[in-house]
Amino acid sequence: MRSIPEDLAALVSDLETFLTDVLKGENLSKKAKERKDAFIKRIREVKSSYSQDFKDKREDEFAELDEMDTNNDGGSLHSEQTDRDEESAYDGVQQSPAVAAQDLPSILKSGFLEKRRKDHSFFGNEWQKRWCALSNNIFYYYGSDKDKQQKGEFNIVGYTVKMNNTLRKDAKRDCCFEISAPDKRVYQFCAASEKDAKEWVEHIDFLIKDMGGIIPEDEEEYDDCVTVSSSAMPAPIDDDIYEELPEEDVPQPAKASVTLANKPPPPSAPVTAVNKSTDYVNYFQGLWDCSADHPDELSFRRGDNIYILSKEYDTFGWWVGEMKGAIGIVPKEYLMELYIL
Repeated sequence: MRSIPEDLAALVSDLETFLTDVLKGENLSKKAKERKDAFIKRIREVKSSYSQDFKDKREDEFAELDEMDTNNDGGSLHSEQTDRDEESAYDGVQQSPAVAAQDLPSILKSGFLEKRRKDHSFFGNEWQKRWCALSNNIFYYYGSDKDKQQKGEFNIVGYTVKMNNTLRKDAKRDCCFEISAPDKRVYQFCAASEKDAKEWVEHIDFLIKDMGGIIPEDEEEYDDCVTVSSSAMPAPIDDDIYEELPEEDVPQPAKASVTLANKPPPPSAPVTAVNKSTDYVNYFQGLWDCSADHPDELSFRRGDNIYILSKEYDTFGWWVGEMKGAIGIVPKEYLMELYIL
């Protein structure tokens, strides 16, 4: 018996996948459903006649798929497995250890989006529903918000984000945005509404600029961080969390480069002085060496002791610390508790 060409066999398999998986959720008319079932039956008869060319399908599987199609939920297990396989094959971007969606720290933005697959066949699903989360500077995506392991993630540093209404031709064309960088994969997403898409773009753009240290100050330009005596008594200064030397002509320390979207109001009462010598809970130790990239950051080495003045920017992964009289923001992931209380 003459063999079927490989490309023709692939086309038949794709057509079967389209009829059984892609159309399974469509509200077809009775006549259209009858024609769809007739095509599926003819395809499986051909595949049965040329079983040597379709080794991945056996006759005992055909009966099972027929029963699943009759219940109008056929192919769900197959499509779910296919989705996992394709995600693994096409994305290949997971670099971090597996982390459950509910265990992500410091989530800035999260929710369901449609993610466009990097590569998709004519009969495959081009857009896949994903639960996405922006945690610190990592963009994670999962099958759902209950998943124990991400399908993939990527570091947004170095990327740019923008709205793109050319990704789709349907009613959701204004709900699409993309995240791209030179010589890197382009990630394309579609939100439920244009408003939600713009919120994602704003949050991602804010975090990209913040991690790159290019967020402009709102009103005035500040000096670099200065050395402040650790014996100074803390006093409230507008919305800042730094200490001020009383009755001395010392310039105010620079603000942290992070600008909060929802900054808390200034305290209404004077801040109570803290005895640092006994405030053990706020003493931390450097886990790794950290070199400051910007003037408002604090450099330290592994093993250095740092006193944490404020955790106001915890959402963004930064604290305000003091070491040897110098004050600046420090990445909290680089620290560990100095005392075990």
